[in-house]
Amino acid sequence: MYEWIDWDQIPDVINKDRFYRLCRISKSTARYLLQSGTVPCQYTGKKTRCYAIRKEDVQEYLRQRDDHPEAYAATAGWYGAKKSTGMPKSLSEGTLKKLHSYYTALLISCPDVLSANEIAALTGYCRETVNTWCAENCVPHFCRKRTNYIPKVFLIDFFCSERFRAISKKTKWHVHTLCDFNQRLKNNQRRTTGEKTWMTALNSFI
Repeated sequence: MYEWIDWDQIPDVINKDRFYRLCRISKSTARYLLQSGTVPCQYTGKKTRCYAIRKEDVQEYLRQRDDHPEAYAATAGWYGAKKSTGMPKSLSEGTLKKLHSYYTALLISCPDVLSANEIAALTGYCRETVNTWCAENCVPHFCRKRTNYIPKVFLIDFFCSERFRAISKKTKWHVHTLCDFNQRLKNNQRRTTGEKTWMTALNSFI
């Protein structure tokens, strides 16, 4: 069992730093648990204190960790120099459509056209990087008063592109979205497999 904690002294919502100290795990392990969705959290998009974790989710994690430690183990290669999102370089047409739908839903509250500054604030990449994407014609855009603007529909297409997914030094936002999508994809595949298994068993019974 985990060490006794006076939960009355813990806020209802904590950040990643308090989470890893409270659970006595490394920063890297905490980042994996949050980015993979293994421990539920809200990604705020801020450069610091970007994760908001509910106290009850931390309590559930600590309860379950002792009984099912394998469920909370990081994927192979996570602690290496390069942290894999578990997403292959080439994606099937079906997976690309799902990724497109994921980013469409994620950006639903964003304006139809975003400036380089707005995209930098959203993704965590600097404005110069966004301008480089435009200069290299990675994404359709237009310039007004020395500021690059990208329509949201084209930005979403770019987020799904191999060029964007292949960026070596990804921002926290980029890693989080890929890990979150990958986890959702795995969960959906498990549900689909479970439904097929159940239907097979039912048909055999009938």
